[in-house]
Amino acid sequence: MLKQSLLETSRRVWRTPLDRRTSIKLLDDSILYKQQHEPINISALTSVNKVPSRFFATETTVSFDPDYVWKVSLNQQIDSLTICTSGNTLLNNKLLLDLDFRISGAGILEWPYKPHQITYPLVVAPWSHLWCSYYDYVIFVLAKLCRIEEALGKEIWQKAKICYPLRQTAFELGFMRKLGIPESSLIDTRARDTGYHAESVVLGNNQDWYFPSPYDIELLRKKFCLQEKVKPYRKLYVSRSGRRQVKNEAQVREVLKEFDFEILEDVSRTVDEQIRLFAEAQVVVGPHGAGLTNLLWCQPGTKVLEFLYGGYTPPYFYYISQLLGLEYHRMVDNSEDPEDWSLIGMDMMVDVNILKRQLKKMLE
Repeated sequence: MLKQSLLETSRRVWRTPLDRRTSIKLLDDSILYKQQHEPINISALTSVNKVPSRFFATETTVSFDPDYVWKVSLNQQIDSLTICTSGNTLLNNKLLLDLDFRISGAGILEWPYKPHQITYPLVVAPWSHLWCSYYDYVIFVLAKLCRIEEALGKEIWQKAKICYPLRQTAFELGFMRKLGIPESSLIDTRARDTGYHAESVVLGNNQDWYFPSPYDIELLRKKFCLQEKVKPYRKLYVSRSGRRQVKNEAQVREVLKEFDFEILEDVSRTVDEQIRLFAEAQVVVGPHGAGLTNLLWCQPGTKVLEFLYGGYTPPYFYYISQLLGLEYHRMVDNSEDPEDWSLIGMDMMVDVNILKRQLKKMLE
C-alpha cells in the first residue's frame, strides 16, 4: 500500500511511470530493429530426487515479445531526454519508460536537485535498475549491447556514451573491452549531483525475467564463445562462498573427488578464463548462482547438475540449457518452505548418496 501511495503521489507531482505496453507504443516511430522469436516448447522439469517443481510441471510453451532497438531523438514532441540515476530514461522531464522489468523505484526515488548538468549528443542506455548481478549483467545488459551493435554496427561504440549504473567489476570492464567499448565512454549514472541528458538515446527492451530472448542468447554466443574447436573434457564443480551455499559441501567435495572433478573456488577470474573453462566442460555441477551464467559458453551436450534450495527453485538455467542443447538435471533439497522470492539467499543440503548415483548415471 505504501508503494502504491508513493507511485500515485509521483504521478501527480513528480514523474509518471509508464507501463511496458505504453512505453513500447510511445517509441513506435523510433524503431531501428525489431525481431520476434517464435514460441518454443519447454519439456516438463523434474528433479533427480523427486522433489516437485513449481516451474514447468508439465510441458510449457514460452512466447516472446519482439526484441527492439530504438533511437529516440529530440524533436517537436520530445523536448528533453534524461538518463536517471537508475539508468532509466525520462522523456520530457515527466515520462519514465518501462523496458526492462517494471519500473518499481527506477527513476522515481531520485534526488530532484542536481547542480551539474551534462548533455551528450548520443547515449546508449542499456539498463534501468540500480541493482545488477553477474547473471543480470550478462543476460540483460551485455546481451542488449550485442543487439544494439547488431542494429547499428560496431562504430556505435566510438560515437556514443554508455550510461547506466556501472557495476565497477573486472568482468564488466572485461566484456566491454571485448565489445570494443572504450572505458572513457562508460558513464556511471549513480552520481547524485550530476544530471545526464542526451540529444539522442539508443534503447532496447528485455523479455521476461525467467525467459530471456533466444536471439539475444544467440548473439552472446556468437560474440563471446571460443572461436577454435575444443573437445570438452573438464568436470567442474562451481563452489559458492556467499549466500546460497551447500551446507554439507565438505561431503559433496569428497564425492566429487571420487569422480575426478575440478573444484572452481569462488574467486575472481578474467572473462576469457571463465569462457574457456566452460567451453571445455564436459560436466558442470554446482548450487544455483550467478556462476552458472557461464553455461552460455558450454558446447551442446554438456551435462549440468544444479543444486537448489526447496523454497527457491527458479528455472533460469534449465531454460538456458534447453535453448543450448545441454543435458540438464537438478537436485532440490527437502525443505518444506513454499516457493518464495524472499528465500533467495537460503543455503541448501545435498543428499550425497543421491548425488553419487546421479553422477554415475551422467558419466556412463
